[in-house]
Amino acid sequence: MKLIDLFKSKSSFFNKDLKSKKEVIDFLADNLLNQKIIKSKAEFTKAILAREKQDSTGIGDGIAIPHALNKTVLDATVAFVSLKKPIEWGSLDNKPVDLIFMIATNGTDGEEHLVALSQLSTHLMKSEKQAQLRKTKTFTEFKAIFAEEKKTEVKLVATNKHFDVIGITACPTGIAHTYMAQEKLLESAHELGLTAKIETQGRRGTEDRLTKEDIDNAKVIILAHDKAIAGLDRFNGKEVIDTTSKDAIYNGKKLIENFKDNPKKVVIKAAKSKDDDNSDFSLKKFKDIKGNLLGGVSRMLPFVVAGGIILGLGFLIDSLTGTTGGNLGVTNEFAGILSGLGKTAMFMMVPILGGYIAYSIVGPQGLMPGIIAGMIADGSGGFLWGKFSNDNMWAALWSRILPNNIPTTSGFIGAMVGAYVAAFIVFGLTKGMSKMPKSFAGVRDIVFIPLLSLIGVGVSMLALSIPLGYAMFGMQEGLKWLAYQNLIVLVAGILGLMMCVDMGGPINKIAYVIGTLTVGAAANKGIYIEFIQNGTTYNYASIFMGASMAAGMIPPLGIALCTVVFKKTWAAKERDAAKANWLMGAFFITEGAIPFMVSDPKRISVSALVGGTITGLLVGALEIGLGSPHGGVVVFPLLRSFLFEGQLGVAMGIVFYILAIIVGVAIMALILGFWKTADIKKGKLLVESEIVKKEKVRVAKKAIRA
Repeated sequence: MKLIDLFKSKSSFFNKDLKSKKEVIDFLADNLLNQKIIKSKAEFTKAILAREKQDSTGIGDGIAIPHALNKTVLDATVAFVSLKKPIEWGSLDNKPVDLIFMIATNGTDGEEHLVALSQLSTHLMKSEKQAQLRKTKTFTEFKAIFAEEKKTEVKLVATNKHFDVIGITACPTGIAHTYMAQEKLLESAHELGLTAKIETQGRRGTEDRLTKEDIDNAKVIILAHDKAIAGLDRFNGKEVIDTTSKDAIYNGKKLIENFKDNPKKVVIKAAKSKDDDNSDFSLKKFKDIKGNLLGGVSRMLPFVVAGGIILGLGFLIDSLTGTTGGNLGVTNEFAGILSGLGKTAMFMMVPILGGYIAYSIVGPQGLMPGIIAGMIADGSGGFLWGKFSNDNMWAALWSRILPNNIPTTSGFIGAMVGAYVAAFIVFGLTKGMSKMPKSFAGVRDIVFIPLLSLIGVGVSMLALSIPLGYAMFGMQEGLKWLAYQNLIVLVAGILGLMMCVDMGGPINKIAYVIGTLTVGAAANKGIYIEFIQNGTTYNYASIFMGASMAAGMIPPLGIALCTVVFKKTWAAKERDAAKANWLMGAFFITEGAIPFMVSDPKRISVSALVGGTITGLLVGALEIGLGSPHGGVVVFPLLRSFLFEGQLGVAMGIVFYILAIIVGVAIMALILGFWKTADIKKGKLLVESEIVKKEKVRVAKKAIRA
């Protein structure tokens, strides 16, 4: 829809005598109600006034654009009134207003709200149109002012094909001021005989994106924004004017003219953005498998950690009150409250994994289909997979069309594959619709791409669910076979090694995710190996979680212990920094070891691998299971050694677990300490004390020679 189509003759008024802001809003709202454009004046004016409280809609130059997107609106309309005498509106430039445009939309009939605000703001930037509006007496003249103009094409500099002036504009709402600032900077540049390209980061996403070539060859760079700019690191090392959108709107020409001497000029030093929603949209993103998987896992972890700990507390409360077996966590009322909250968070674990893998590849448009892919893979909600029941006609809606007993839930494996499928679908749809007119951009992004990507990912996951389900089933059966062959110790050792390979990197996260799949597995379709002891059923596979957490505690604790036992092999600053590792290690924060590994990768990595592997093997050999995915010492009461029965299993589980960690930490600390000591003696490693000693010798020799 075009802006001109939103104006109506019976809702446009000229040269009215209204005395205040409230009187103007009431006058226009009454008219909209009488014209049956809105259903409720009270509800509509409430929405208008709520928007005014957020920030004045007086955009300056005597113009105000009050607006509301509200369900009471029946027909998208822009009402207009010009006043005999200007009134106070609290405008950006502190001047009274005499031209008021009231936008009324409901959000259900396309992007009228976005079109109205952005296009209206752009038109009203031009002083000649403002003058025409103040002289206009009829609706015909009024509409003629907003008739579509042939847009002047921005021309490149003939000699080198580069732009003289570039910039970015962005405001919190991403509508009016974003596009007004862009228009003003383009207009000012052209008045000065310069070419310009201005990127906008608004409600439509990033438009007119600046390339590296644009940035490297520009003479003037202006960042006019009222919120954080995505991709700021593109300007690292460049001199830019960093200002507000308001400054660009009212002083655009001065900013360009006085670029060299402008006090707002700064040199950008921004960190590389890890989650740049507006970064280049290309197939290269699909190749970064490590980064994409970590993007999903890092966003999934809060759900797993918080949900798992709360779920574990529910289990713990029931355990302390004497509950056993399958009713653990749901018998005591307070335990049930905690368990329900924990389960809700854990329920979202796989969908969030899928959603944010897709998000890391194609940005926000990938979030919805990625989450749906994860939910389909996990069977979340019970709508798609399971067994049909006459008592619940909404259950197993997809399973009904498949043969019985076919595995269809694929958990995190399906979520990862489904996320890539969702990203490819979004990528294809976005590229295919890239040439749609800007007026349809909102409908494309809010309706077409989400709708078609949902259908696409649904059809794809329906086809993929059987092979993916068999893949997950095969992994579970393989782990069960290892357990029945008494080889679960080997798996625990491998998980312990993986936890210490990159200490928070992708290999560490794979091991950790395997462990988390055993937490609440019977309900969450994770890895479940039934173990019955005195009539009570346990998940024997929880040993994987026990091995993962114990091994993950080794690197930070091993480094902390080494700095105490082998004090002379560490610099004073390193010893001070390592003190924090006692706490981080105790609470299962493996990443505490990363700064030390970066400075000494060989010694710390090898010693951690040995310590973590031995700890994993011990946890497996002592059959220690853990029912919580995080927490370190906090969740030790949830440990259990399956070698013992009843409460003795809990007690011995805690004792053996602490023993396994102590052994792993001691081994790592000894290997690391003796290795560093040997290398210091060989002259391969210098620490603070050795450097000081050598400096004293050098000074003494110099003094003797003198």
